Amino acid sequence: MAQASIGRADLDSVLKSHEGNAALRAAFEAACAEPKALLNVLARYIQFNSAFGAGLANLSGEIAARQGLFRDKDEVVTILQDRASEVAADFFHAAVDEFDDRATPWRDTHRTLAQACLKGMGGYFGFSPAQLKDVLDPGSATADAMTRVWEGYGVGEKLSDERLFSGMGFHVGSEILADQEFTLIDQVLRAKLPEMVQALKNMRVEFSHEKHNAYYWIFIHTSVEADHFDAALAGVNNALGFYTGKDAPESVKGWILDGFRSFARVQGEFMSALAR
Repeated sequence: MAQASIGRADLDSVLKSHEGNAALRAAFEAACAEPKALLNVLARYIQFNSAFGAGLANLSGEIAARQGLFRDKDEVVTILQDRASEVAADFFHAAVDEFDDRATPWRDTHRTLAQACLKGMGGYFGFSPAQLKDVLDPGSATADAMTRVWEGYGVGEKLSDERLFSGMGFHVGSEILADQEFTLIDQVLRAKLPEMVQALKNMRVEFSHEKHNAYYWIFIHTSVEADHFDAALAGVNNALGFYTGKDAPESVKGWILDGFRSFARVQGEFMSALAR
């Protein structure tokens, strides 16, 4: 069988027609005019993002457990042939940051950093924690989107080969669009509320027994997601290269691209509802 591969050109047609990030920009630009609106848009975006760490860790484990599916056929010794962990490592690379940001001196999960950002922004606008509790409303659309993210990654399922590869493509979509998302959010906040951004950059928020920079969650994601996308793309191509299942390589590639398109739909629909 000829080896199939995934390149940026395979993703461009979906990206060119995708409008989710335009909706994201519009939601944040409009929300900057009113503190409660901005806090709610940010809170919903943070909640949506919280689904990905669990989904990716689950997917990485599912890949690593498929020793019979990913093998190096050039290796003579049978017990040395499996490459499942090598494939999984490219996906788990991003999960490491989700559960322990490597640039901070203590264990900062990205969830903790996001929560500190939201708490810090609430404080900047003069809301006490008790008041913030009454202000924030994540909404049912956010909960629905989180469920669809877990479905995309296959959380709680016994995954067929097709669902496993679709999950890989779903993750590729999450990384390439997240790279654009955080850059857009950072640009909008710096343009519309530069004094707030500077205040958050200088602010330390006590959360989960440590003091965290209130803008760090947004700042770090303007660069780290590009690295995560590169790793995810390497992962799907390693998966295609080591695949020893019964289906044709082009069929497997199609499953990956189906997953990529699925994430684009989930992200686009969530972003369209973000400001409601």
